[in-house]
Amino acid sequence: MRELKVIVATIFGGVLCVSYLHAQATETTNKAETTSVQAEIHADPEKIRAHVKFLASDMLEGRGTGQHGGDLAADYIAKQFASYGLKPAGDKGTYFQDVPMVEVKTLGETSFNFVTSSLEVMTLKNLEDFVTNNESLTETAYIDAPIVFVGYGIKAPEYDWDDYKGTDLKGKVALLFVGERNDPT
Repeated sequence: MRELKVIVATIFGGVLCVSYLHAQATETTNKAETTSVQAEIHADPEKIRAHVKFLASDMLEGRGTGQHGGDLAADYIAKQFASYGLKPAGDKGTYFQDVPMVEVKTLGETSFNFVTSSLEVMTLKNLEDFVTNNESLTETAYIDAPIVFVGYGIKAPEYDWDDYKGTDLKGKVALLFVGERNDPT
């Protein structure tokens, strides 16, 4: 587990917020104060487009949290907040707060072993024979439970379709196809 610097607002929310607040600040400073009528405020679509274009650029390398591109995106948004006169509300007088995060990533060489009741082992390869992930935050997960196949795992009453109908999953592992059927009839 490691501490990562994370912007208080999400990147997209930050872009919209920055553009909206800039429009609001401009309207407020350019109009006389009134108590009964609020001025309608419009965000400039070109400014939003420019923010999104920068934040979506290849230079930010996907904007992953804790990665160089993510730090650049967070710094960009913080600078935009500062340029509009917003006061920082994060840790140590910044626009950021430390948030403990854990990365869960299934390694390509991961295998999945099925052991039959007669102790025969069948090994499947990740991304070739199966797709899964381990969200238990442990390196290895051992599951000793029966497997129940549930098709695509679709429950669509409008099509009279229920892959789970009559299936007891208590204490079992559901095995299903990834994706969805295009025509559940």
